[in-house]
Amino acid sequence: MTDDQGRLHQLETDILRDFEYLNYPAENWVKAVTGPKGQPVLDVAIIGGGMCGMAAAFGLRREGVLNFRIFERQDKGFEGPWVTTARMETLRSPKHLTGPHMGLPNLTFQAWFRAKWGREKWEVLANIPREMWMEYLRWYREILDIPTENNIELLRIEPVGDLLNLHLKQEGLEFQKLTRRIVLATGRAAFGGTRLPQAFAGLPKTVRAHTEDDIDFSALKGKKIIVIGGAASAVDSAATALEAGADEVHLLMRASEMPRLNKFKSTVYSGFLHGFLSTDDETRWRFLQHGFGCKVAAPRGSMLRLKALKRAHIHFGSPVEIATFQNNNVVVTTPKATIAADFLILGTGYAININDQPEFTDFADKVKLWKDQYAPPLEIADPELSRFPYLGSDFELLEKKPGAAPYLSHIHLFNAATTMSHAAVSSDIPGVNIGANRLVTALVKSLFVEDSQKHLEDFYDYNDPELLGDEWCEDD
Repeated sequence: MTDDQGRLHQLETDILRDFEYLNYPAENWVKAVTGPKGQPVLDVAIIGGGMCGMAAAFGLRREGVLNFRIFERQDKGFEGPWVTTARMETLRSPKHLTGPHMGLPNLTFQAWFRAKWGREKWEVLANIPREMWMEYLRWYREILDIPTENNIELLRIEPVGDLLNLHLKQEGLEFQKLTRRIVLATGRAAFGGTRLPQAFAGLPKTVRAHTEDDIDFSALKGKKIIVIGGAASAVDSAATALEAGADEVHLLMRASEMPRLNKFKSTVYSGFLHGFLSTDDETRWRFLQHGFGCKVAAPRGSMLRLKALKRAHIHFGSPVEIATFQNNNVVVTTPKATIAADFLILGTGYAININDQPEFTDFADKVKLWKDQYAPPLEIADPELSRFPYLGSDFELLEKKPGAAPYLSHIHLFNAATTMSHAAVSSDIPGVNIGANRLVTALVKSLFVEDSQKHLEDFYDYNDPELLGDEWCEDD
């Protein structure tokens, strides 16, 4: 056994020992529930088997909620964006961030890295390579034995009394599953999909793609590419296209100069991540309105990567006014120029629109949004922020009209759409432990409260004596 194999084996042995000390997984205590026709019902269904979904699953098993399943859309080993739609060379997050350890030091990224490559290589590591992060998450899934069912897509959530009927599809076949709670750990494009500005809506899909799409960059070899946007996904997609052999790339940005700050970097501390939820609506709104309004700079590494490729051209102050398809070319017009290209990539971010999220079709009009709760002063008004879901303290959807849809409290968002209400504790690496522990605590409490009368009956019926009667002698 090599040194690295020995270190990793020792780490895994230590983790399994920790599990014994913690009695993990705990014994299931949740009362079994059956559906209207006597069919079995899940206590929790987790949609999404990436980092956030796995952290939630680990927390549930630790707390004795074992009747859950994870349904994941991607292939096994490709959960999350890291080796699919993410194209950066390294993570933006610094290496010392811990990953989804959920309180166990031996589950941190650093523990795994040092077991694999040693302390000296840890000391010289700068940022975490993207593929290495995915390798860590695959190991995390394996060592925790987190059951994940892949290639399953959620189509619709149908309320059925106190339960939720999930309409799912796998390999072209649809099926249904009842659950008491659902956790939507579905990433960034989770509350309206990707943003498609109107200027580009008329372009054929054969000549455009969003950075969230699975783009065949090899097909762009020798071609001229336009990339819209200046954030990380746009910059990394531009670099990936050039590295795949694109002839040239034109990066079109609305901003008159390159954004240099990432305001949200200053919020990575426990006070903010724990306390944001408990501040008043105006304070939360002002944090997000200012942060998004300042734009988020692309990472320095991404910009240097693009700069080194030479054939990238950045156009500032160039919002697209018109985009057409002419003579097999995409032709875009900005206030400064008209540019023709073979293909266009949209780094235009993610839409926030519950009406475009298909699984919410049955009840979208009943969900409380921020615009239903809070009217900001005119100087900080923002239509997009107003479309975010206004969530409860347990990440649950709330009713727009009290009493109209009580089942909404059984739907827990654990994706980027929670940011307005909870901060980035369910979409970014720094906050995942805080978010997952908050979510798991909420699920455990709600499942107990819902069955509290049954647990009370068990308490009344409990009859496992401590003393057997032979521990003392009666006086005559």
